[in-house]
Amino acid sequence: MLSRLATLKITPSWDWKAAWRWWRDGLLAWLPDNARRWLAGSLRRLVILVEDREWVLTREEDAGRAQDLERLDGESPDWNALIGWFDAEKPRQRVLRLPTGQALIRTLSLPLAAEKNLRQVAGFEMDRLTPFAASQVYYDVAVLERQTEQRRLRVELTALPRAVVDPVLTQLRQRRLWPDVLDVAGGRLGLNLLPPDQRVRRGRWGPWLRAAVIGVSLLAVAAAALLPIWQQRQLLLATMAKVSQLQQTANQTLSLRDQLDQTLEASRQLMQKKRGVPPRVDVLLELTAILPDDTSVDRLQINGDNLQIIGQSARASALVGIVESSRLFGGASFVSPVTTDPRTGKERFVISARIARES
Repeated sequence: MLSRLATLKITPSWDWKAAWRWWRDGLLAWLPDNARRWLAGSLRRLVILVEDREWVLTREEDAGRAQDLERLDGESPDWNALIGWFDAEKPRQRVLRLPTGQALIRTLSLPLAAEKNLRQVAGFEMDRLTPFAASQVYYDVAVLERQTEQRRLRVELTALPRAVVDPVLTQLRQRRLWPDVLDVAGGRLGLNLLPPDQRVRRGRWGPWLRAAVIGVSLLAVAAAALLPIWQQRQLLLATMAKVSQLQQTANQTLSLRDQLDQTLEASRQLMQKKRGVPPRVDVLLELTAILPDDTSVDRLQINGDNLQIIGQSARASALVGIVESSRLFGGASFVSPVTTDPRTGKERFVISARIARES
């Protein structure tokens, strides 16, 4: 049981669309019923699902909710009822939907460059990819994955034979019920199998007007809801400014005290260092005293309690023992192999040692 719980991972995620719908619906609830119903019409889709023996009229909303409105006889549908629903709902989109079993759905791999004209490329390759020609089907293509390293594109082709769709499409158009979208049940979002030249071009003023009214209404409601919060915020800011003025002198005093504490601490640390490590003058005097006369020092490095001596000597191999015998040094060793300088005939050496701390 514990091993299963150990593998359980909770990965919180934020659904921006759900948050937006929650916030929007809460603000729209403040509006009058007539205005709310009119604005909600721009968010609906009416779907006609053509099944074997009946048509199912469904209302879909952007929140993912769907409601069956009416079921009609597929052979002789009640057109007056259907037209009445469309007139009453005034949906944003009219969707003609067919069952998935009547569609041909294939996953294809295409060159990445085909994405710019994906629908045209699929149309050119239709007779090779499917048993139909492009003129015999309604189709659309959705991108599944972009494989940039392989320069390939995974897409899903969805096609419906015109022989299945055209009889229904003709009946709808004869009654001026032009669908905006043709898709399949369970298909991907945004799928529209209608050719671009057969898609309905609705007037833009209606959607723009609805969007403007929604925007203005939401801004007004948001302003009414946020005004008390803004006033409280202004009062809080004024109070905080007064408190800040009263605390300014105290903050300056605390700052001076912190600076003094830091200075004292730095002085204590410096004194401890001086007491722990012998002065550099003592180190130089000790080296001058213990190194033989035939030894010259070219470079001397002191880093904390680490000492490095670089120079030349007639007997470099004896220097480690000389340095080690001093009371100030310990752990002497050669850092690199001893070499002979051809110009002076002496041995070049690099010795590292540790400076003994004072007790």
